[in-house]
Amino acid sequence: MKLVCETCVVNRTVPSTKRTFQKTVLAIGKNSDKKSDETVIMLITNSNKSGTKYNIKKNISKIFTRFLSEGKVTISFHIPEHDVQIKSEVVQLTGFLKVLKTVLTGGQATGDGSPAPSIKLPCLTVANTKTAILSSTKVLATKCVIKSRGDYPLKGFSRNLVSLTISEIKLCRFDTQILLLKNLRILNLSKNCLEKLPNGLGQLGLTDLDLSVNALQNDKWDWLKNPVIQSSLQSLNISENNLTYFPTNLIYTRALVRIDLQSNHIQKLPFAVWRMSQLRFLNLAKNQLTAVPEFMSRMKLDQVDLSENKLAPDLLTVPDLRIANVVGQVPALWEMAARVVVARKVPYTVGMIPFLLVDIMNRTPICGCGTLCFTAKVYERAKVIRLNCQHLILNSNHVLYADSVFCSQRCSARQ
Repeated sequence: MKLVCETCVVNRTVPSTKRTFQKTVLAIGKNSDKKSDETVIMLITNSNKSGTKYNIKKNISKIFTRFLSEGKVTISFHIPEHDVQIKSEVVQLTGFLKVLKTVLTGGQATGDGSPAPSIKLPCLTVANTKTAILSSTKVLATKCVIKSRGDYPLKGFSRNLVSLTISEIKLCRFDTQILLLKNLRILNLSKNCLEKLPNGLGQLGLTDLDLSVNALQNDKWDWLKNPVIQSSLQSLNISENNLTYFPTNLIYTRALVRIDLQSNHIQKLPFAVWRMSQLRFLNLAKNQLTAVPEFMSRMKLDQVDLSENKLAPDLLTVPDLRIANVVGQVPALWEMAARVVVARKVPYTVGMIPFLLVDIMNRTPICGCGTLCFTAKVYERAKVIRLNCQHLILNSNHVLYADSVFCSQRCSARQ
């Protein structure tokens, strides 16, 4: 039985000092190949790869399981006088304790009268090939790089991984084993053939995600709706994915600082892109943009790359492209509900109003006067815009125009 966990060993014979937890492999097995040999617990860390062995029978004074529901247990030994504090996943830790109980009871009947299950324990000699996994640093590894099919781990990934790279192996399906890596922060799946991503990806607290050079043009990006990844993701690379649109669910990523969308086929940016308040680096080079939303001028950006797009050349006169959209038609039901929310100043939070309405209102364009522009009365006009940006990259003969939205002809005439 093997348990990958974190441990802190406290020596009761010396004064207490600062306690630190280390990535650890705990294993229950025989001390050697002899049938009569003692059953031991072996504790292996990166700093002690030969392992520390603790006899089990008549050597465990107490097992503290009060905080087992939180994944915390302490085992107290007689010789040596150590308290081994353990932190692990609850299910795995519970299974480890069940095996330990079976060893301690010697396979006797359990409390309900049924016989304890028999278990076959391996030899824990590190030099033995049977336990090569115990001496392998991959068990405790925090970083893994896979750039060929042969590098793929047959027995799964280490649960301690913080950084994982799977690149250039023509991966067509997202490996669901990745969703079990709760400590993962950096994930690189670039240069593969991925077409869809599971919603469970949003449950990982990733800070850096590289999905470049894949085929995600038909993905729904629903995994971006999960609050976990919305609050953790800081860098996203989705360049070269044949995208014809800007994934609007990105507006909910509250911590996103850097996004790379170059070499796609994006023609328009959503008006709600200005809600990405933490965004500082935006790469939109090699797309098909003709303008950007006017409210992008309210964003504080460090660098924006708009080179090699379809922006208009620098002209002496600014074209007036006024368009009146859907004037006079009966408003949709969702629009009528949204107008009531605005009129009564109800906060746009889930719980106060349905999520669908929150989503619609977050994506609705805003007039320069601050009014939400619904479909019943919308007027658009292009004009030159200047972004609040330290480094703006454009083609030498291009000028940046803005798609402006007005709630009425009166607001349009003021511009």
